[in-house]
Amino acid sequence: MKSKLQTLRDLLYERDMNLKKETVFSEKEPPLSIEDKKALAENLGTFSAMEETLRARGQRLEEAVSKITKMVETAGRMISESDDDMVEKVAAKRHMEYVNKALVEMQKCANEVMIYERRMEAACSDIREGLSKYYDVR
Repeated sequence: MKSKLQTLRDLLYERDMNLKKETVFSEKEPPLSIEDKKALAENLGTFSAMEETLRARGQRLEEAVSKITKMVETAGRMISESDDDMVEKVAAKRHMEYVNKALVEMQKCANEVMIYERRMEAACSDIREGLSKYYDVR
């Protein structure tokens, strides 16, 4: 008979082969229910709509960034062309410098987002291709 200390060491070093090693990831999943299968069929039917949502979001972002850029550029030109007091003009130009810096930062961030969205679209296409081998993806 093993001592308690030896049993503890065996557990610690996983020496006892009679013990079933289980982790969080090794648990068996329950079989799919009819509701799960129906949900899969419904989701496969709306896959194209989900894909289109991802594409439209990227286009809307690009349009918004270009509109904001145009607004900032126009506002800057209006300030430089205005006939206001020189002191106000200098203060306005200083404020526009901050706005332009923020615009550049926003454009950089938007470019990064668009890059990731393109990657996401490519991954979505790969998923569609993989699923369409086994299911009718619409």
